[in-house]
Amino acid sequence: MASKKTYRCDDPNHSVWFLLEQTRNAIFKARAVELEQYGISPVQAGVMFVIHMLGGKSRPAEIARWLVREPHSISGLLTRMERDGLLQREPDPVRKNAVSIVLTAEGQDICNKTFRRESVKQVFSGLSDEEREELQGSLIKLRDRALKDRGVRNTPPFPTADS
Repeated sequence: MASKKTYRCDDPNHSVWFLLEQTRNAIFKARAVELEQYGISPVQAGVMFVIHMLGGKSRPAEIARWLVREPHSISGLLTRMERDGLLQREPDPVRKNAVSIVLTAEGQDICNKTFRRESVKQVFSGLSDEEREELQGSLIKLRDRALKDRGVRNTPPFPTADS
């Protein structure tokens, strides 16, 4: 039987970053398979989650902030989701030149169905509650440091160290 070849990287930070990337991609793929039945992607489910968390209405810039995405990429995504009947843009009553994003009835129905997140629960079932809390704390530190180093002033409000 042939043995597996092992590889080493001289930079431990790069190894951890690469492992984080692999893990994110694997979880993303599992979630994508789960969401296929609703005809949406994990990124679209994320947009719906943000709108839900913000009380059913949000501005595009706030969605971009929560998802740590560039506003122009969120704008294109919102346009596609609007075309698919998942959300709609409404004039913002406070800011005349702005719009609010709200889920349509179909979008809200799909959003509610996506809260089951069985693929995510399955992946994280391999961690104890203590390990999950420790991982969340470490990821929050890394996220906030990366955003600070990029000069981003407004870090995403969720999750936080105490959520």
